Amino acid sequence: MSRADRLEQRRATLVSAAYSLVMTRGFRTIGVDDIARAAGVSHGTFYNYFDNKRDILDAVIDHCFDHIRIVLLGPDADDSPDSLQAFCARYARVIDRCYTLVAEEPGVVNFLLLEASSIDDRVIERCLHNARSYAGEAVKQVDQGMSRGFLDPTIDTDIAGEVLLSVLVSALFSATRAGADGLTQDRVRTQLTGFLASALGAQA
Repeated sequence: MSRADRLEQRRATLVSAAYSLVMTRGFRTIGVDDIARAAGVSHGTFYNYFDNKRDILDAVIDHCFDHIRIVLLGPDADDSPDSLQAFCARYARVIDRCYTLVAEEPGVVNFLLLEASSIDDRVIERCLHNARSYAGEAVKQVDQGMSRGFLDPTIDTDIAGEVLLSVLVSALFSATRAGADGLTQDRVRTQLTGFLASALGAQA
């Protein structure tokens, strides 16, 4: 392994350790010593990569969104639906994975929905930047659906990308409430995929 690879690996280890601590304990309750200890490195080594605890947070947020993308898209990440039914079925699976994420890793969603926005404006902008990246990927899916004839060719693809992002956010919010407001997982899945079909589907 080259020196550059070792440096990158150590940085990744620090980010992973910080991510785990932030998701389980919250950003404000941890310090640089906690991160270094969890990563198995010295206090001084931390400062070879980051200026302070706040400096590593941007990398933690990026890591968090990468993780969410992997969990929510799962094996469907590279799928290319060829019909409106397959398109909606894909998002039905994504919606179900939102519920799994909240059940298995509540700290991830709690951090993004509750804590992150209260830290500073940089955090909000970082989260929005990552969200826009997902919306950009969604636009490509819409373009493919339009080219294959099952999505409405007259829709604004940028707005459609935002709609697909909003579906995920809605599912995550509903999952955190765990059906306490009468919105069960089945109901949320059915209504959101039905909305996608009517809002984006090509007219018969």
